[in-house]
Amino acid sequence: MEVNNPVLNSAVAALESGKQPAFVEFVDKVVDYCVKNENGKVFPDWDVKTLRQLVAYHQAKGTLIVLADESAEISGVFMWYNCDEDDGWSFVYNWDEDKPDGDAIFMAFLFASSTSAWKQMLLKFIEKEPDVLIKKLLGVRIRKGVPTRTTYTTNLFTRILKAKD
Repeated sequence: MEVNNPVLNSAVAALESGKQPAFVEFVDKVVDYCVKNENGKVFPDWDVKTLRQLVAYHQAKGTLIVLADESAEISGVFMWYNCDEDDGWSFVYNWDEDKPDGDAIFMAFLFASSTSAWKQMLLKFIEKEPDVLIKKLLGVRIRKGVPTRTTYTTNLFTRILKAKD
């Protein structure tokens, strides 16, 4: 895959070169977790190669949180994009570069094995991306079988942090 996105191209090259086995092993473990935990609504027609590229890309650009225990067992994965409020799902499909000065954050891929994992990832997200507290928060939810763009407020964070484990 060759698109005009230097970070993506670098991440794909790292996957394909075979020179970074620890990186490849990490990506594959995250992809396995995502495939096991997604419900057919997030990656309905994506092949494993594309998912590997997606995870490698997010790792390379610093928009990936992977929550794991001491034995490296994954309990949560979270990926996001910095974008503008009027960007849509095509932003993801077209492999568009993040817009660091954009006015929104697109929370695209979230999987957690427990409420506790959600809380830990949310706190890491706020730490890694403090602008999340002032930018528009976007996502896509499946409603009545149809992907529907959703705008969130930071009240979402409050609900998650207050939820019982």
